[in-house]
Amino acid sequence: MGQCVLSKKCRKKYLIWGNTNEKRLQGFIAGVLCCVILGGIGVLAKSSSEIIEVFYNDIKVYKDNVLCELKDGNGDVIEPFIYNGTTYMPVRGTANLAGMEVTWDGAAQSVYLWDESVPDGTYLMEVCPPYEVSNLCYEYYAADGESFLMAGEKYSNGLEMEYAPASALFNLDSKYSNLECVIGHTDYVEYDKSISFFVDGKLVEEVTLEAECLPKKVSIPVSYGLQLKILVNGSKSSKEGNVGIGNITVN
Repeated sequence: MGQCVLSKKCRKKYLIWGNTNEKRLQGFIAGVLCCVILGGIGVLAKSSSEIIEVFYNDIKVYKDNVLCELKDGNGDVIEPFIYNGTTYMPVRGTANLAGMEVTWDGAAQSVYLWDESVPDGTYLMEVCPPYEVSNLCYEYYAADGESFLMAGEKYSNGLEMEYAPASALFNLDSKYSNLECVIGHTDYVEYDKSISFFVDGKLVEEVTLEAECLPKKVSIPVSYGLQLKILVNGSKSSKEGNVGIGNITVN
């Protein structure tokens, strides 16, 4: 399917696909381009395909009165178009123009937008401390000179949680894609222990600490979720010892 010259008016037909199961910002132009509607978010309430006719009219986009080009992930210029009286613009180009970051999750059929990227190595405890912890969960901050020991090494910017069970809740505010941390025994290393990670109520990872094992570096997909819950499983009568979760970083 060839492209029309941007300075000329023209019409094109495209194959549009939609997913009824997720009411999220989505849609494909020719099965590939994500689009956002000016003045609102469009949801295609169909799970089948249809041929539609769109109208190009050399639509220009200005930011602070400066003419701008909208580009896709490959750096190619994408022209806005009109369909049924509504102007559509590419998500990535529009978000980048507004100074926002954008990520497309094909598995979830979702577009994620946020105000700024998170540098690698950002400590979760510094940018997003837990808003609720059980009375069996203790917070450690490097800025306050606090640390705990796992296998004889000091760790900070994390949590020490009693195996009783204990839990911590974080409001991630859809800013992070991945979490990394080091998990290990802080005492009673002769017992197995289990730590669960939930994002928006869904279990995304469970880490097992075998008896006498060294601390483990793990990566947890948080997928721009809203809430993170960390739960150390156990019973109040158990004396298996505590678990440390140190050097928690997000990106």
